[in-house]
Amino acid sequence: MFRILLAEDEEHIAKLIDYKLRKEGLEVRIAKNGQEAVSALEEPVSEQPFSLLILDVMMPILDGWQVLKKLRTSMEERKDLPVLMLTAKSSEMDLAKSAELGATRFLKKPFDPAALHRVVVEMLESGAKS
Repeated sequence: MFRILLAEDEEHIAKLIDYKLRKEGLEVRIAKNGQEAVSALEEPVSEQPFSLLILDVMMPILDGWQVLKKLRTSMEERKDLPVLMLTAKSSEMDLAKSAELGATRFLKKPFDPAALHRVVVEMLESGAKS
């Protein structure tokens, strides 16, 4: 089974994503802010590590870019974790910053739930570990 860490502070969006992914048989853990996401990522790697991180850019405490930077620079066991960035900030500079920090893919808000599902499946099939 694939485990996904979803870092999203907007409750209605988190619930929508959670519902859609669980309906497809995926296990989802929700972090309501960047610090919760970092804490989840810092937990010892279990027998069933996270296969994917879905990361909102604009979150309280730590934003998505801060979480991504920490993941890629100081979390050795997780540094190769695929990351899907969700962002309402869609300027070229914002997308370039996410890519520079190591995001794997991007999805602009608002998004179609079917598009999210398609991107998640593609990412899991192309290298995420089950």
